[in-house]
Amino acid sequence: MTLLSVVIVNYRSGELLNTCLEAVFREIDASDIEAFVVNNDRAADVSSIQALHQRKVQTIQNATNVGFGAAANIGFKESRGEFLLLLNPDVVVRPGSVESLLETMRSRPEVGIALPQLRNPDDSLQYSCRRFYTWKALWMRRGPWQRRFASHPTVRQHLMQDWDHASQAEVDWGLGAAMLIRRRALAGAQLFDERFFLYFEDVDLCLRLHRAGWKVVYNPAAIMTHAHRRDSAQSGASQAKLHHLRSLVKFTWKYRFRLCPGVPTEAGLSTKPWL
Repeated sequence: MTLLSVVIVNYRSGELLNTCLEAVFREIDASDIEAFVVNNDRAADVSSIQALHQRKVQTIQNATNVGFGAAANIGFKESRGEFLLLLNPDVVVRPGSVESLLETMRSRPEVGIALPQLRNPDDSLQYSCRRFYTWKALWMRRGPWQRRFASHPTVRQHLMQDWDHASQAEVDWGLGAAMLIRRRALAGAQLFDERFFLYFEDVDLCLRLHRAGWKVVYNPAAIMTHAHRRDSAQSGASQAKLHHLRSLVKFTWKYRFRLCPGVPTEAGLSTKPWL
């Protein structure tokens, strides 16, 4: 079995995709990995990616934009690795970061997902590991009043802003922009729940693994740069907000209208208060 499978979902990423792949192949010998680019953009031709990277990459072209989660699942089903490194095309792995995540997995068999520390292009910290949402935190972060509540204790707790981010720790969930996943931790043939077209698929994945007894661990020694090039920051802001709202509704419906289910139990979601 291949040690590591790398899956990248592409959508309007331009040269960021090549930069991402170049960094991956600088870090890991091509004989030790298999890489898949799943293309959701009909207007972009990624067939040249294979030639550019000397056939180290397998490209999969979708006829339509099937969403992030569904596209990641396509790459996952094609992969064979014991571990799956899921990357956004706007992420650049830094020296030693992938090996550090792999070492976390090897040394801690109870870990289902290992998360790197994400930095902005100016090297400032991104708050990429989070506590589960509460309705209060969601209301403060998603309304037109969000700037007013940016420093509120509820928001700071959700974003883990009062934690130093220099220590390896178990967390609730982390951004799907970069995560190393243990294949054995996944039940069934899917990585993400395809009901989520965009957003909340990473929250859902981490929650499912928690409930199955696996741990999600943040490893600050594994540093990656994340340009955070998102549709919400581009001309598609309204579309991104709509996707977020739809995914929020689906997530709350799936989990009986609970945003923060608390400590997982074998009997189902905990009754721990969320607010």
